[in-house]
Amino acid sequence: MRTRLSMDKLQLFAYFIGLSLVGSVALSLSPMYADGVAVPFVDAFFTSVSAVCVTGLSTVPMSAYSPAGFVTVMILIQFGGLGIVTFFSLYIAVPQKKMSLVNRAVIRDFFIDDVETEPRRIVRSIVIFTACIEILFAIPLYLGFRSAGSRFPFLDAAFHSVSAFCNAGFSTYGDSLGGFGRNDLVVVPVFLLFVTGGVGFMVLTDVARRVAGVRSRLSFHSRLVLALTGSLLFFGGLVFFLAEKNGALSGMGTARGAFLAVFQAATPRTAGFTVLPQESLSPITHLVTVILMFIGGSPGSIAGGVKTTTFFLVMLYAIRGNPDLRGLNLGQRNLDTTLIERAFSIVAKSLIIVIAVISALLITERAAIESGMFRIFDVVFETVSAFSTVGLSLGITGSLTEAGKYVVILAMFIGRTGVFAMALGFAKTEKERYVEYPSARVMIG
Repeated sequence: MRTRLSMDKLQLFAYFIGLSLVGSVALSLSPMYADGVAVPFVDAFFTSVSAVCVTGLSTVPMSAYSPAGFVTVMILIQFGGLGIVTFFSLYIAVPQKKMSLVNRAVIRDFFIDDVETEPRRIVRSIVIFTACIEILFAIPLYLGFRSAGSRFPFLDAAFHSVSAFCNAGFSTYGDSLGGFGRNDLVVVPVFLLFVTGGVGFMVLTDVARRVAGVRSRLSFHSRLVLALTGSLLFFGGLVFFLAEKNGALSGMGTARGAFLAVFQAATPRTAGFTVLPQESLSPITHLVTVILMFIGGSPGSIAGGVKTTTFFLVMLYAIRGNPDLRGLNLGQRNLDTTLIERAFSIVAKSLIIVIAVISALLITERAAIESGMFRIFDVVFETVSAFSTVGLSLGITGSLTEAGKYVVILAMFIGRTGVFAMALGFAKTEKERYVEYPSARVMIG
């Protein structure tokens, strides 16, 4: 079991690394850029990893890319966004290739029902669903970009549809969607796409079956995810609106300001799009943004972060947990101890990684910090954004040192694949499975 689990992880990591390298070579070619001048390899590699890891950070202004460059980035986003699903599509498509129990467990994270009997149907339905929803929303986006005078409305529509549903945050415009705050044919479809993409395939299918009458009620997981998503949108939007109504949202009007506040509250949860410059937002908005970035989207989705249910279980157990009882009672259901421990493990390991990356950037960017070019909070913001594959920045990405760029590249890669690996868990050694040591007591608190 241990060898099989390790091989599965290595194959998954190899898929993302190989795709990133292929993308970096493609983005090193001069036709990818509007002026015909290729960027240094580190910048091409950075953008490639960012696209594959659906992050959205870039050391190169988006205005530098040619249509060929945008198409390349879009392809990387699509294959990276559906990376795990694509990986297993290729894996199980090999003739007579049997799926291991670990592989079935991975697909179950995307789509619980019928995993044991129809894994190919599950993967196929996810890919088809993704293609359909991206094509559907590309239609209003095309109309919106064309009405705004876009030179390439079809490219803009296709690019933003893929980028939004995959929660990548890349835009063909340098200020993201800053120039489209009042264009509902652009901002509304993008908002619906990245919220939908961050909910998770299982929840979307569960809702579709409920609407179609196939199921009498939603599963406990779906109800919890929808409740958490709605709560984060409402309370995050409320904080953003109150904090920015006299600032970045002034002059917008109540209705427009409220929508843009909800948009800005949703985008930190790995979407990465913005209609308001991050530098114009207040300190409390920046702090809430960092928290929302760390939380991320929901399990089984394309989004990053530690995931909504993971963070919720940790916070709930910290407030209501009783070590004398097994698990945690929630909504007339019991969540067992193993699940709680898994959630704590993911959050703790994620915090360790974030602290390590921040420390590394404080070393590589020491000169910029001491000169006042960067603030320490800028580094914290950039780190959480990279690890949670969000793509928001306070404007320091393009000014990072070469060493700092590689640190952020590593953070994006770990954020995309490492959290998944942590959720999958590690195989126990023979000694851990069959040997139980005497208990010991340690004072804490």
